[in-house]
Order: sequence, then C-alpha cells, then structure tokens
Amino acid sequence: MNEITKRLGIPKSTVRYWCQDIVLSKKQLKKLFQKQIMGGTLSAEKLRKKRLLKIRRLKEEGISEIGNLSRRELFLIGASLYLAEGYNKGDGEFGFTNSNPKIIKLIIRWLNDCCKISKDKIHLRIALNYLHKDRTASVLQFWSKATKIPKSQFSKPTFIKVKNKKTYLNPEKYFGTLRVKVRNSTDFRRKIMGWIEGIAKAA
Repeated sequence: MNEITKRLGIPKSTVRYWCQDIVLSKKQLKKLFQKQIMGGTLSAEKLRKKRLLKIRRLKEEGISEIGNLSRRELFLIGASLYLAEGYNKGDGEFGFTNSNPKIIKLIIRWLNDCCKISKDKIHLRIALNYLHKDRTASVLQFWSKATKIPKSQFSKPTFIKVKNKKTYLNPEKYFGTLRVKVRNSTDFRRKIMGWIEGIAKAA
C-alpha cells in the first residue's frame, strides 16, 4: 500500500479503498510477508548504525572536552581513585585493586608523576578465577606489558574459587584483577588519607 501511494502520489485512504476487496493468493501473501520482514531488518540495521554513530560522536566529544591533564588535575584524580578503589581500612600500606588496565595505568602514572614513587618500588599481584589457571602465563604477560613493569615485580598470583561457575562471553579477554602495592608505604598511605580528607573539606 505504501509503495502504491509513493508511486502514484495519491492518499493512502484512496489506495485502501481500491484494495479493500482484493484477496491475495498464498504466494502473494508470502512475498508480502518476506518484504515486511526485510523492511523490518533494514530498519533495525539502520537504527543500530545510527545508535553506534551517536555513541562514537558522544565519546569523541567527551574525550575532546577533557583534553590534557595538568599535574594538579592528575593529583586530584589519583587521590579520588584511591578513595574509591584503594585500601582504606586499618593502618596498613598502599594498596589499589582494579580490573581495568586504563585505570591501573592511570594510578601508576599518578604514583610516578605526582607521588614520586618510582616503578621499582611498585609490586603487583594478579587475582584470577581458578577456571583460568591455565592462562596464567598469558595473563601475566598482558599485565606486564600494560603496566610496563617487569614480571620479576609480580608476586605469586591468587586463584579465586567460586561456588557458581561464571561463564565469560569472551574468556580470552578476561585478565582478572591486579593489585598495585607499594612496600614500606604506611606513612605514604596516611598522607593519601589526608589528601582525601582535604578534597572532601574543599568540596
């Protein structure tokens, strides 16, 4: 009906009136049904592409709005990240755990640039689901490359056993979590807690 309307340039009501007594054959109904399915598929694909373009555009806008970070901005971001993901209980040493390589790289950069902690003082430990124990070597290689810290500074990995076996959609992209630790850093951690309190008071 839409096709007739477009081709003849007449109102849908007129076409509907013309077609009201027409009985379609099984072959015609099948063809019409297939055309509707194809039209729906094309429409869904068009919407998907439009959504992906919007996601990409918004992401690029977000990246450009951030720009380059000043040392002061990096300092505040690092302290805030530690509040969210760092070891805050008790009076122990610096410890930070995350599964996102970008966040791990950011916290290491923060330690290097803002806190003057050299990489040789940083020690790392992987926590991995025991189902991925056979991937230990490749996971270690991944984190060593991501952090640019030699394997010699990695402690023995921890393997986590869970009651319900978790299914990973892309198991080859699972790299567990990484703990970043600075040894003999109790006083350093105390100072970080002061920075966090300072941020809270200034907010």
